[in-house]
Amino acid sequence: MDRNPITKALRALSWLIQEPSGSTGVREMATALGLSPSSAHRLLSALADEGFVRQDPASSKYLLGVEFYRLANIAAAKAPIRQASLKHMQRLVDACNETALLGIYDDLKQEMIFVARVESKHALRYAVELNRWLPIHVGASGLAIMAFLSANEIESIIDRTRLMPLTDLSITEPYRLQMELQTIRSRGAATSRGHRVPGAVGLAAPIFGPSGKVVGDVCLTIPEQRFDERAEDQILDLLRACAQSITEEIGGRVTDKQAA
Repeated sequence: MDRNPITKALRALSWLIQEPSGSTGVREMATALGLSPSSAHRLLSALADEGFVRQDPASSKYLLGVEFYRLANIAAAKAPIRQASLKHMQRLVDACNETALLGIYDDLKQEMIFVARVESKHALRYAVELNRWLPIHVGASGLAIMAFLSANEIESIIDRTRLMPLTDLSITEPYRLQMELQTIRSRGAATSRGHRVPGAVGLAAPIFGPSGKVVGDVCLTIPEQRFDERAEDQILDLLRACAQSITEEIGGRVTDKQAA
């Protein structure tokens, strides 16, 4: 691990943020990060002094602190694409009464993350977790992004992920995936059933940045038993219009090749 104390602290904080249990002991973090227990203890103590983590008196484990959440909320609210998207997502949800999600793509990690959600009024809806890295080779939310990447990027993702499935319905054959991506490019939107979450229908349309590169997408997630195939074209029209409005608001543009 890097000897720089700032790098160590940031890696420790990043690991705790992504730890499924939401808490850690000193030895647990030391093992995960390849540190000595004394080094892990110093890192956690320093983070606790600044309010980024706190120690639970009952278990002695460390959890994220109030100061972390305060700064995280401020930073999230200032994200330009998130600010630009919420009003358009709300109009989309008002029009179709299904939950909308904003996905952002990281071209270095070659993964996506949901950063905003506008809930439908239905009692039955999927609780999609925000701020968690997800593969883009499965599900409409990922494929709507992947379809508009370069051929080299697509091949890199296929090679790196080996198209590992998340459900029995995930696409695992490169040829089938390439055919699906071509269909998505021609439609300007993606649809999937149970590819990422069993029993869920996903529909998504891409968002483009100022350079013309895909930067994310807007997605609807619908329980399969409520999805009406007869309304699919209408929903996709609403999705494409929403994504286009967000693209325009962030100064993005769609190239002739992407619009084809």
